Amino acid sequence: MAGMPIIRGVGLTKIYGNLVALTDANFAVMPGEVRALIGSNGAGKSTLVKILTGAVAPTLGTVEIAGEAAPLGNPRETIRRGVACIYQHSNLAPAMSVLDNIFLGRQPTRWLGLIDRRRQRREAVALLDRHGIDLDLDATVGSLPAVKQKEVEIMKALALDARAILMDEPTGWLAASEVAKLHATIRMLRARGVGIVYISHVLNEIFSVCDTITIMRDGKIIAESAVADIDRPRVVHLMVGEKLARESAQASHQKRHPRGTGEARLRAHNLTKRGVFKDVSFDLYAGEIFCITGLIGSKRTELVRTLFGSDRFDGGTLEVEGQPATFRSPVGAIARGIGFVPEDRHREGLMLNMSVTENLAMAMLGRFRRGFLLSRGRMVDAGRRAISILSIQPPDGKRPVALLSGGNQQKVLVGKWLNRAPRILILDEPTVGIDVGAKAEIYAILRRERELGAAMLVVSSDLEEVMTLADRIGVMVAGRLAAIHDADTTQMDEIVREIGGVAA
Repeated sequence: MAGMPIIRGVGLTKIYGNLVALTDANFAVMPGEVRALIGSNGAGKSTLVKILTGAVAPTLGTVEIAGEAAPLGNPRETIRRGVACIYQHSNLAPAMSVLDNIFLGRQPTRWLGLIDRRRQRREAVALLDRHGIDLDLDATVGSLPAVKQKEVEIMKALALDARAILMDEPTGWLAASEVAKLHATIRMLRARGVGIVYISHVLNEIFSVCDTITIMRDGKIIAESAVADIDRPRVVHLMVGEKLARESAQASHQKRHPRGTGEARLRAHNLTKRGVFKDVSFDLYAGEIFCITGLIGSKRTELVRTLFGSDRFDGGTLEVEGQPATFRSPVGAIARGIGFVPEDRHREGLMLNMSVTENLAMAMLGRFRRGFLLSRGRMVDAGRRAISILSIQPPDGKRPVALLSGGNQQKVLVGKWLNRAPRILILDEPTVGIDVGAKAEIYAILRRERELGAAMLVVSSDLEEVMTLADRIGVMVAGRLAAIHDADTTQMDEIVREIGGVAA
């Protein structure tokens, strides 16, 4: 069995009407292997995973589990044979206990079908001991930190005797310290012979935790390699092609513009929100990108939501273009020329069931008003221009945003605010969950707006992004802005040390 793949797809092809989503893909995972599966949005990763897990039947090809042919398009049977999937967004019942989540839907029973609670707990304790995972079985899942919730999902899979676990963007919402803990769990599973498929846009993670790598582009597997035998520039080149790879590499060597034009658009002085952040002071200048970084929980998001009027501050002062500002709601901030791109585009940023054109117009409907009605023609014309400038793909203004890739959804969200030509643009984690190609495009859009004189405040926990994008860098620690640096005179290791510090 050691030389036999746990799961293998042979000649997998999937066709939807005129769209070929996957072409002749051969993919395998061995026991005790952590295999990265990467590619730009739309590369075919999701289609391949859906076929391997039985959620979708291929048009052509076969799937084998432990050397035996698996029924196609039958997820229940795939799980029964030891293949599980952990998705980016939690699939847990947050109001239930860890114990009940692990056995949800298949609790051991005794006489008259009653749940055998003692046996359930005995089996759970044995499972935790066997795999060296520390969980409070009685804790409510919704009260756990994100990394512990991921561990609960892993235990659900292991309780089903999973021999292969597919992890789709498992660290998308984790802090750096939590990522390290999850990687330790993955290494432990690898040592016990579990095969892992690790789907991620974060290349640093792939080089940290994966043994092998499969790269997809345009519905095809274009390269496979041991991680030790390939470097980052080659991976980026294979994923996104020569043009975007070159732009991504050049971004880190751009000329910096600390303090931009010298015109302060936004000033915060000793800004305080009791119990959240305290004495935060900084200036944001026209023509610069000021990045604030820090651990999750350092109150970065709470700070920028306050700047946008979503929350109120208790002390200190805020000025917008030299005039005092105390916003009672985002309406007041928008009226003063501030735009805000939230972290969660699905819940707070976009109307997923509405079209690209409608979403792009959402922040400036007043411009299209004709009496009591909206001019549909003017909206369409404006949307067409924005789609072209932002390179939104496919370039179809009628297409529902929900049907776009994550990177193109993010471009729509950024474009919604850029259409207002904001004097100040605040962006909270603007590239979370999108691939390196889409990141390069977002960076190019932001740099272009900076050159046009916009003042941009970016919150990001991705230090590589911060070092690539920023003109100046602020470090947030436990509700305080602990330091501000010019990006061209500081190094990442200095930022890392400060992020791990403790506020006075």
